[in-house]
Amino acid sequence: MDTSTTIETIPVDTKIRLFKALADPHRLQILGILQETVRCNCHLQDLLDLAPNLLSYHLKVLREAGLIVGKRRGRWIDYSIDPKAELLMQAATPVLEVVDAPDPDGDC
Repeated sequence: MDTSTTIETIPVDTKIRLFKALADPHRLQILGILQETVRCNCHLQDLLDLAPNLLSYHLKVLREAGLIVGKRRGRWIDYSIDPKAELLMQAATPVLEVVDAPDPDGDC
């Protein structure tokens, strides 16, 4: 029995949210960064030329679309690709703009 989810079984509102999330260049850039490794929101802020409130908005859109997950660590949040979205991220790899980012082991 095949337990994989096909695009036909995903509700329309979920598809719309997913495609809207992928339609922004900043969000694609964030996904490219997170595809390489887990990143703290402070590291994402350092890598992207976005105001903090705008970065928070883009992260919220990606979370609500089911593309990323965040794990709280004190006042910081570590973001990564949602395991359920891994297959989609592998398919989208040629589209994502991968940023040459510094090592995430810096101080937060």
